[in-house]
Amino acid sequence: MKNKIAVIGIALAIMTQLTWSKSPTYHGIIIGCCEEYKEGIKGLNAKKDAESFFNELTNMYYNGNRSKASQNIHLLTEKSVTRTNVQHKLKEVAQKTQPGDVVYFFYSGHGSSLHDKSRLIAPSYKNNELIKVMENSGLIIPYDFNFKKVGKTAIISKRDLRDNNGYGFEYLDNKNVQVIMISDSCYSGNLFRNSSNSTKKFIPTTKLNLDYDTEVAKIKERTHKEKHHQKEYNNLIFFSAGGTDKTVAEDDRLKRGKFSLVVEKCLKTANQNRDNKITKKELQECLHTEDTAKAFVVYPSNDRLANQTVFKANHKNITLQQKDKIRVKTSVREITKISSEIVIDKKNYDIEIVKVGNKYQIFRYTGEVYAEVNNTDLKKYLLALKLFKLKGIGKIDVSVLNDNRKTVGQFCKGERLTVQIKDQRNTDYIVAISLDRKGKVIMLQPNDDKQKSSSNLLDIGVKYPYGMDKLKVFTLSSKQYNQIKKLIVKGGTLEDYGVNELYKILKFNQNFKEAELDIETIDKPINQCRQGD
Repeated sequence: MKNKIAVIGIALAIMTQLTWSKSPTYHGIIIGCCEEYKEGIKGLNAKKDAESFFNELTNMYYNGNRSKASQNIHLLTEKSVTRTNVQHKLKEVAQKTQPGDVVYFFYSGHGSSLHDKSRLIAPSYKNNELIKVMENSGLIIPYDFNFKKVGKTAIISKRDLRDNNGYGFEYLDNKNVQVIMISDSCYSGNLFRNSSNSTKKFIPTTKLNLDYDTEVAKIKERTHKEKHHQKEYNNLIFFSAGGTDKTVAEDDRLKRGKFSLVVEKCLKTANQNRDNKITKKELQECLHTEDTAKAFVVYPSNDRLANQTVFKANHKNITLQQKDKIRVKTSVREITKISSEIVIDKKNYDIEIVKVGNKYQIFRYTGEVYAEVNNTDLKKYLLALKLFKLKGIGKIDVSVLNDNRKTVGQFCKGERLTVQIKDQRNTDYIVAISLDRKGKVIMLQPNDDKQKSSSNLLDIGVKYPYGMDKLKVFTLSSKQYNQIKKLIVKGGTLEDYGVNELYKILKFNQNFKEAELDIETIDKPINQCRQGD
């Protein structure tokens, strides 16, 4: 009898081990809302973001088979985006998952919080109980949102996502299911909401129907209790376009959310070691390099879960190889549009090239114009890009400041533009190069006037030509630096030979740190281009 019990025990142990060691199943709730809302709220092109993200997951985990993917990944757009539907799908996924599975929760659309000064949730400010529900939480604005029934129609994260009547993020976390959450919406820094994890605490103002001092005391008391009695998520990772008090934007040309676009770009470029997976740390570092994602929020904000896989790396097959080691995959759309993916040394560099008359406009993947060039300059521009995708052993912290010593997104006509390395300890052997709109590579440092390194890389007044310039900075060994000094030419402009030689020197030993920046200058005086800053 004892032997029989032992055999049964061993069998159960083996079955348990097999259950826990199985390959994960990938689930998803992908939401994009809405081109039109029931209440007449301004429409968004968020449906495109959701459909594109659904396709990314389908290609990653289901070999492009949409039918198979749809069994586990739910796409909700337009009229299907209601509080009831989202809660139902979350419960369905929560019940279906097994320990070790992965759930993606993606949202693109209008968001809100108690920091929102628009009319979206203004009626809520007179409802004390509703304010308590919304405190330190993010809101999703669904298709059937009703201004007069915010509590019943808005998706309030800590009520409808964290809890969800017992089948929300907390349930999944306790079940040992990995949740990857991405939000491209305004005021969404607390959309993951668990305990006291908030990008910014809400402090009631006199506009609200509350006694100010009493409510502030209550909030402090609740916050103190949360810190001591509620736990962190163990298995949830969250990326948001901005904090609880930040608005975000769409790209006017591509009709897509800017944050959604850079996330997609990073799915192609973040995996630098080619190990077929993208970790939280890799995705975070990639987003940090993108100008349109500078305000993004990540949870956990520290190094916890840094090496946790968040996506399978999505590498595209490249079919055409050129002699300059830049490989281009090209497909012609109509007569005037060419979409190109530039891949340098097996690292993706996504741009879009549009032919307009005899010129080529080069757009970033996120929509901004890099350059407008003729056919000859286009070849030079693509040749120079390989310098800008060289990756070293770490990053340099570089500041780009205006007259007021502030970091801004654009620099105006006549404004002072200063570029400096923040860490003054590693300034012995610095090389800085720029790439302008014509594909011209200029060696800013060292140059014929300044052969000794300095942490002050650039200090100029903004003038013609205007547009998007790229800047790349390297900290090198003395040997590499002395080799590069031999390439110095009067004026600093490097021809094709100089570009290739510089690339060879840097490529031979990549034991350096680097930084890559995009600097946009515009043909408007400060009093016009600073409006709204």
